Amino acid sequence: MTRPLDGIRVLDFTRVLSGPHAARMLCDLGAEVIKIEPPEGDLTRFSQPRLNSLATYFIQQNVGKLSMSLNFDDARAVDIARKLVAVSDVVVENFRPGVMQRLGLGYETLAAENDRLIYASISGYGATGPWVNRRAYAPVVNAEAGLTKHQGDVRGGVYANDPFSHGDVYTGMEAAAGILAALVQRGRTGRGQYLDISMAETLLYVNEHAHDHLWEGEVPADWIRSFQPADYPVLTTRDGSIVVVSGHPASKTNFGWFCAAMMRDDLLNDERFVDVPARLAHLDGFHDILRAWAATVDNADEIERIFADHGLATGRLRSTAEIAQTDWAKERGAITEVSDRGGGTIRIPQSPWKFSDADVRIRGIPKYRGEDNPAVLRDLLGLDDATIAKLAHDGVTSSHEPSKK
Repeated sequence: MTRPLDGIRVLDFTRVLSGPHAARMLCDLGAEVIKIEPPEGDLTRFSQPRLNSLATYFIQQNVGKLSMSLNFDDARAVDIARKLVAVSDVVVENFRPGVMQRLGLGYETLAAENDRLIYASISGYGATGPWVNRRAYAPVVNAEAGLTKHQGDVRGGVYANDPFSHGDVYTGMEAAAGILAALVQRGRTGRGQYLDISMAETLLYVNEHAHDHLWEGEVPADWIRSFQPADYPVLTTRDGSIVVVSGHPASKTNFGWFCAAMMRDDLLNDERFVDVPARLAHLDGFHDILRAWAATVDNADEIERIFADHGLATGRLRSTAEIAQTDWAKERGAITEVSDRGGGTIRIPQSPWKFSDADVRIRGIPKYRGEDNPAVLRDLLGLDDATIAKLAHDGVTSSHEPSKK
């Protein structure tokens, strides 16, 4: 099958996670993505685990992309990048604001040569405003945008960095969505445009509780504010399986369902649980009752059956490796294998989309830094072999071969 973005070319100047994830999405959707790295390479190339001189972190975010390596200390490298822009549709970058302009690769400069160019800039706090020059990585922006505080508040004031880089991944997804929308608009107007996407604004945008945190009025006492999923039960069955049940046990509807599942209709008239305010005041006590009951249920399958019969969804606590082994993951193809460039494969998540009339699965192989320098320079810019060799000799381009064993 064809791919939705066949014929679209993306120059990926990004590193680490937010930008690489956005460009990886565009790559899976069919765009030709050329990743452009400095001579030192993307930081994630040096992470662990790694094999055959390729880090699995790097592979997950960059498989399928072509790889070029340019030294922008040399004006010839800037000239090459500008010539590539002239034959491309999209530029994605996640340097601090001002860096691309200093390199001579800012939007105004490039758009003057290619007015159809869509140029997406990802940064911590945006390309304008008083925080424009602050350094920003996901843990920092998670803290600034309220995510870390809310997570700690619901755990009794214990604050810690989240192990997942939400600020990066969510921003990459929003950037990809913006780029797709800009491509649609360009189809109508014939013009490209500049996209300024900040991690901080993204975390506000995807925070489903932001409306509640910004609310300054009262709410009815018999309702749970903004659902509060941190209060949902985590239960252990007789065989040691741990499950999470989706539903606040103090809410008007869910409380009855939980009682019915446990066959504890007597709790409906217990003065501790007569209404939502009372149930919230005695929430720990009700959780204790749920935990004691769950310990009598044989296993996760049985407790899921019981709760499902009473309108409640249940999920088993699994590791990523464990869900990869389930029949669901195998049937859906949720995990795929890609080349490790050494005759074997590694496992990474497959793209999440299932199109009825397009192929959007991961394709291609992970590339070594600068591996596609000659092909890109020859095929897209028409340079001859002698010129390509001189650029490599002079350090304008560079590449990294796998380590010899």
